[in-house]
Amino acid sequence: MKFVALLSGGKDSIYSTLKAIQNGHELVCCAHLAPMQQNTEEESYMYQTAGSEVVKTQVEECIGVPFYMREIHGQSKIKSLVYENDGDGSDEVEDLYILLEQIKVNHPEVEGVSSGAILSTYQRTRIEHVCSRLNLTSLSYMWRFSSQRSLLDSILDDGGIEAILVRVACPPGLMPYRHLGKSLRELRDLGVLDHLKDKWGMHPAGEGGEYETMVLDCSKLFKRGRLVIDESEVICDENDDGVGILKIINWRVEKKSNIEESNNGERTIICGRKQITERVQEATSSLPNTSDGDQAENSTMRFLKSMHAPNVQIMRGGLCHVSALLSPVSCNDVTNEADAAVQEFLAVTQTLQHLLAYLFVGDLPQTSSYDILYVHLYLSEMAHFTKINQHYVQFFGTHLPPSRACVAVGRGALPGGRRVMMDCTLQRGSGGYLRSDGDSLDSDSFLNQSFQNKHHLLRKCLHVQSISHWAPVCIGPYSQANTLRSAVVFLAGMIGLVPESMMLIEPESSEVSSWEVELCQSWKNAAAVLDGLDDGGRLMGGQLEDSLGALVYFSQTALESLLDDKGSVPWKRLWSRADSISRESLSCNGGIVMGSVDGTAPDAQPSNVDPSLYDEDGVLYGGYEDEETWREMSGNAEDKTLDESEQSSRVPLLMVCLPELPAKAQAEVELVGATRRAATCLEVCTGLIVTEMISQDCDVSSLHNLDMPWNTGYDGTPTRTVDKESNSSILISSVSRSMGSGCASMSTVTASSSCADAISLDTEQVLSKMVELAIKSAKKKDEDQTLFTVKDILNVRLYYTAASVSKLGESESKVEYLDDGSHLRSQLHSVLKFKSAMYYHEKHGSSNASNMPAYTVVPVLGMHLSCGEKISQVENQGTPLLAMQVLMCDMLRTEAELWIRYNR
Repeated sequence: MKFVALLSGGKDSIYSTLKAIQNGHELVCCAHLAPMQQNTEEESYMYQTAGSEVVKTQVEECIGVPFYMREIHGQSKIKSLVYENDGDGSDEVEDLYILLEQIKVNHPEVEGVSSGAILSTYQRTRIEHVCSRLNLTSLSYMWRFSSQRSLLDSILDDGGIEAILVRVACPPGLMPYRHLGKSLRELRDLGVLDHLKDKWGMHPAGEGGEYETMVLDCSKLFKRGRLVIDESEVICDENDDGVGILKIINWRVEKKSNIEESNNGERTIICGRKQITERVQEATSSLPNTSDGDQAENSTMRFLKSMHAPNVQIMRGGLCHVSALLSPVSCNDVTNEADAAVQEFLAVTQTLQHLLAYLFVGDLPQTSSYDILYVHLYLSEMAHFTKINQHYVQFFGTHLPPSRACVAVGRGALPGGRRVMMDCTLQRGSGGYLRSDGDSLDSDSFLNQSFQNKHHLLRKCLHVQSISHWAPVCIGPYSQANTLRSAVVFLAGMIGLVPESMMLIEPESSEVSSWEVELCQSWKNAAAVLDGLDDGGRLMGGQLEDSLGALVYFSQTALESLLDDKGSVPWKRLWSRADSISRESLSCNGGIVMGSVDGTAPDAQPSNVDPSLYDEDGVLYGGYEDEETWREMSGNAEDKTLDESEQSSRVPLLMVCLPELPAKAQAEVELVGATRRAATCLEVCTGLIVTEMISQDCDVSSLHNLDMPWNTGYDGTPTRTVDKESNSSILISSVSRSMGSGCASMSTVTASSSCADAISLDTEQVLSKMVELAIKSAKKKDEDQTLFTVKDILNVRLYYTAASVSKLGESESKVEYLDDGSHLRSQLHSVLKFKSAMYYHEKHGSSNASNMPAYTVVPVLGMHLSCGEKISQVENQGTPLLAMQVLMCDMLRTEAELWIRYNR
């Protein structure tokens, strides 16, 4: 795209402009915000003002493009991280808006804006805010690019940049009269910056405001000439002699001959693809050549007459889940499928809006879509996405939106032939929490109480809208991640986009499939997002091993890429290769070194000290006074017997195959995990795998005593009878990964059988046992029993095989849908209502189960549970017929445990 570069004249903005060009964008002009002449020394929160006098020459005579400048009339009025225009135009951000607005008039072809933001969320969000208002794309190729020292090397060596210091504010390390005007390269090569980092903790690249620079030459960008400073003057701050600027009085341009264009950006992209391809080849090299035998198929009947009303689960602390939202009526009378999908989506949002209005009545601000932190959007076809997304923006907005996962489940797979299904997770008061400073609130209000809690943030939203090297910009108005109470992270679905190009990664070898490198890139993107988290505490970042559970999606195209002229549908090859790639990514954190960008990665520990005495962040005894206290407070009275690499590789993975994924992707990764703070204090670990065999003669009569309500979709068809002659049985397997004791846990459960007629068993009993084992397995290995009950279940997500998949030639497969899930939904509702009624009867003597777990029934083409270890009984049982992910949590208990083990 054609773009305008925001230039301060310093190394960061110049290098960011160069990276934008190397990634295929075309520089049209440059823009600069300069201080008013009478305030040349006034410091700005947003813009570098030192050396501003020479930027016009730098752009027009060295780079050779048009230059636009505006004086800064506003001030840093709105100092919060989240910027919202108050309408009076007095903030300095509005000067940027006016400047870019004028540039758009003069250059209507401009589509993007590049900037040099590295770690400053303050700067990035304001630039993104202005870009959003002007319908421009933010290009921020410096954002979380690398560690500070590595970034400095890239700027000087890869960028070929020669720069001098024009402002210092780092006493006693950098002093005005000693270091202003000095070459940045010289200070790096002499070890001055490394010495100051080791002694004073200075950022080598100056990201902490320690120094600012003026670029004299950039061999790959300054094609016409280089700047030469003839006369300058050092001006010290009147109140601090350790702070000063270099005022440039006379300068000139030294002309130079044309330099051959560099293709370094292309080499960088190819290098990245090669690295991912090699990781995939290494991960799958030891896999045996597996053959796929006959797979059990779901031969369930089809039920199309259905009505649906959502179920809402409300937890302690105001965490809620709204179950599968469907249009009351399937819009089959609309001829255009996309238009029909839009009509259904509008009906879904209308239903949701009505529900939100009755949640937490009396709260100010009123519960709204702003409080929603995660959305699952299921479409019949991905082709509906573009039209639906226009209305999605209007409902959820573009400012601090919820995270989202969107997939297509197939035409005719949703209940009653519907085209849209949605569910969402919301936190009471979190929308107001993100958009308010906490002033002028009722002292007794929920929101005020949340602001009074200085230890844990009610909600944190990571929403980066700039294209960068860090992680992909989300396709659509949603955030990369939302963090709840500084403890639990909900990560948006990540596909295999290369961040800097926003295109799906392609393999560098014909021996590797597209879906394999996309899966590897998806894990890398997920790790990058987790590394960019800030939960408000000293422990920043996150890593893949902190995940409580993961959902890995594959498209039908990925399955078809493994088809050949022999055998059947290659399910086993898909699952085994996917498992190897995923486990490799988990073991190396997707190739991302946690904390390296923020400078919090632990340094090497002294060789004479046991490394096990340091926590994950390199802090001796986890910050406590001795080892015994650390072990006691962290819940580890004894040393762990399971090393970190083995524990990280045991994150349970539920893999499912669907017809389509966003942007024609073939793989997608979705995670729920713990923050670094929570994982460090409360410990995240995988429990024992619990299994139980179900045979046909189980007594399920108790489940039929409950009334079957209309809102489950049940149409009166009786449950199929049990075949008394059948010898089939189903193995229920459950594995959980938990954070702390009774804090949060995700159980992944499957029901498998090697017999094709296993579905003749009564599925209510199977579902009941799956929920039972999900709760039972939600504990650590050393705990006798779980602390969770059915009341702690936030939501149940049930996956079932909705279609038969067969080969249709060597490169295509045929999908025939058999079941729209209405019957299963009725049965799951019955099971959850029964278990909730039994719980409340035992605890309170009442069978009122109005507050039961929310649930969603999702149709898939195939599924597989990867536990991270070999379990012969599970592997030999055959094809999973049903799979279930059960999220259990007690957020108030989690906050209390975090306070005891961290904040106290």
